[in-house]
Amino acid sequence: MSTFRATNNTPPKARDPYPLNPAKPRPEEPETPIPDGPTERINGRSGKRCGMAFVATLFALFALNVAGVAIFVSWRASNLARVALDRPAPVAVAPARSESFDVSYAQEPLRVQVGCSAVMFLDLDEPRSNAEEKAGDLRYDSRCGDQPPSLTLGSGAAGGSQVRSTDLDAAGCARAIRTSPIGPGASVPVRKGSVLCVLTEATPARMVLVEIMDVGKTGTAGMRATSWKVAG
Repeated sequence: MSTFRATNNTPPKARDPYPLNPAKPRPEEPETPIPDGPTERINGRSGKRCGMAFVATLFALFALNVAGVAIFVSWRASNLARVALDRPAPVAVAPARSESFDVSYAQEPLRVQVGCSAVMFLDLDEPRSNAEEKAGDLRYDSRCGDQPPSLTLGSGAAGGSQVRSTDLDAAGCARAIRTSPIGPGASVPVRKGSVLCVLTEATPARMVLVEIMDVGKTGTAGMRATSWKVAG
């Protein structure tokens, strides 16, 4: 009969280098010192540094934009200055002679009645029909047959122009005579609705607006005239 011998496989306990001995106490382990004052998070400073870097980047971008705007403004100003230097200097124009106009008569009727192939002169200073030739501002030539009579400037006129409307004042007539005058030897057909501006050579001169009101068959025509005194 075999004898079973129990075997204890439990490893022996480590020997305590400091056995419990009241006469020899165990040395205390050093404690970790705790800093005085408030504590802060480890990532606190890192967050502040990132915020400051972001603000610095914004300031840098703003400075670049300001510099770009300044460069553009300077370039634009230099171009404008170059254009101004290349542009020719304005030519001095002498001021036009100042003129004033006072009405001497308004819508005065004038009647012309002559035979076939006859001539009549009109003095627009008074006004008067059948005036003398040297005082005539307009010459009325009657025609025979189907040809309409015509008006030409007389020896007493300084200038004239055929205009399209009676809605003109003396200044408008003066402008028309200056820009579209009746040339030497030119005539205007006498038709109802025709309008002329005539400047006389009298002293003082007259600016006269003449409107053809009606035209007959035997050299008869009705007109009306408005006159302004030209001073200046």
